[in-house]
Amino acid sequence: MSVLAIIPARGGSKGVPRKNLRLVGGKSLLVRSVESARQCPLIDNVLVTTEDEEIARAAAVAGAEVPFLRPAELAGDIIATIPVLDHAVTAYEEATGRRPTVLVLIEATVPFRRSELLTAAIERYRQGDCRSVISVCPLERKPQNIFVKGDAGHLERYIKSPLETFTRRQDMEHLCRLSSGVYVVGRGDFMDSRKLVLEPTGYVETSARESINIDDELDLMLADLVARTYGI
Repeated sequence: MSVLAIIPARGGSKGVPRKNLRLVGGKSLLVRSVESARQCPLIDNVLVTTEDEEIARAAAVAGAEVPFLRPAELAGDIIATIPVLDHAVTAYEEATGRRPTVLVLIEATVPFRRSELLTAAIERYRQGDCRSVISVCPLERKPQNIFVKGDAGHLERYIKSPLETFTRRQDMEHLCRLSSGVYVVGRGDFMDSRKLVLEPTGYVETSARESINIDDELDLMLADLVARTYGI
């Protein structure tokens, strides 16, 4: 079983300019992700896909493979992850002659992902009873407190019968959300379905700290504070 970790890291970002090169605790988001992947004993190769030459150089210095630059048309704000991964797998195989059997998507915007989490996710996939594995964390808010903003300036409940749903605290314990730390899927399954999450879906759980995701400058400031406070 050959495992390829793929880290998408484009140069543009509206919320946080040059986000993937921004520092958290003295290390860039990109370097943190490359290091966690390289420290995982079950990952054979680490690929960074980017259209940006500066990011490509930084990734190579950190120890990742960057055998190609991503086309600019796959690096815009509205480009979904799937076509980026599709191109990355195809271009990687053409450039290196290697064909992985398992793909691990690592999002560079999650700064505190540990290599142990990657190991646990791959081991879970290797058990053979699921077609994909994702990382999840506990749901922070009760779903009955979620509303949808309507066109007329009114709110509608996302869950229509809140009093009949998740009224007991123990019911909430079974709810979780995607934490964006790691996705594991077979190369063949992904290329056939163009999906990252396939059923049956296995999971690994992340802590609140591991689930921190950088979307804006405030996230970056808080993550930097966490890194310096805990020395990570």
